Amino acid sequence: MIVAADPDDIDDVYALWQELLELHQSHHPIFRCKPDSEQALRNELLLRLKDKDTRIFGYVQQDEWRGMVVASIKKAAPGFRLSHKGYIAETIIREKYRGKGIGNELVEAAKNWLTDKGADHIELQVSVRNPDAMRFWEKQGFAPTTQHMVLVVSSGTKKS
Repeated sequence: MIVAADPDDIDDVYALWQELLELHQSHHPIFRCKPDSEQALRNELLLRLKDKDTRIFGYVQQDEWRGMVVASIKKAAPGFRLSHKGYIAETIIREKYRGKGIGNELVEAAKNWLTDKGADHIELQVSVRNPDAMRFWEKQGFAPTTQHMVLVVSSGTKKS
């Protein structure tokens, strides 16, 4: 069953988010977390859970969170033809539940919510080092339009 998460679901949402981050550790340094960052990450998720322009959908069965998707609506400059961007962010299905249609249901819930909020297009980013995810999103109708590129310019430590 698809549910809209609320702040009381923080433990389940955080557990899935951590699983997603761990899966992406080998893809690029941008997915790596600082040591002892759990509270900061939980606070970030709580902000999203409370944001009226963000919705976290979970697939819950038998009190187990088996997957989730984060969807947000953002307004672009009004001069653009497509000025109400729907954005799908973190998406994960626990490995043992993949291939059972859960991802399709979560994406459908996110798309419906985004279009109800006025989205005229939906964007997302997917790691180029995750071919399974690329195939999933292409089956959902998404197509590459730009190449998101990253240059890490520091080691992440501050110099005094």
